Amino acid sequence: MPRKRVSATAGAVAFALLVLATVAAFAYSQRQKREPLVLDKVKIGVGDQKAFTPNGDCRRDNIRIRFRTTISDNGTVQVIKPGGRTVITLARDEFLRRYTFHTYYWDGRQRGGGVAPAGRYKLRVILLGEDSNLVPAGTIRLHRGKPGKGSACAGGSGGLAPTPDAAGAP
Repeated sequence: MPRKRVSATAGAVAFALLVLATVAAFAYSQRQKREPLVLDKVKIGVGDQKAFTPNGDCRRDNIRIRFRTTISDNGTVQVIKPGGRTVITLARDEFLRRYTFHTYYWDGRQRGGGVAPAGRYKLRVILLGEDSNLVPAGTIRLHRGKPGKGSACAGGSGGLAPTPDAAGAP
């Protein structure tokens, strides 16, 4: 079976297109690097607390989630499993003001009720106007602890009630 020869001009055109695509990709990546982060200064936990045990003993029964947005937009704040399944929505369609820290507390509960299973979870912030789905690095670790005394906490909630942030919103 005879082989067809590719002309030299077709090879030169293909090479030129590859070079052009490479330069365009490089320029795009440099532009993306200069863009400011939309979600920054993400901090999960307080001090050395990187995990929590929502067992009602009033010790590490919830975890603080704090971040800053660099743009103003309405957003939804969720805790998700690493695969993307929503565990609970902490805030829905809430106005997130730019260059402001936003603080939420998760008590380990899932949206269907009851405490979520032990494991690793992630934070997801969905900005509605930007149509962006932001999942920052870092994990939230929920451990299963020994059951605590249900009424040991002030208020008798067993430490499972959400704690308001500094602004007083839940």
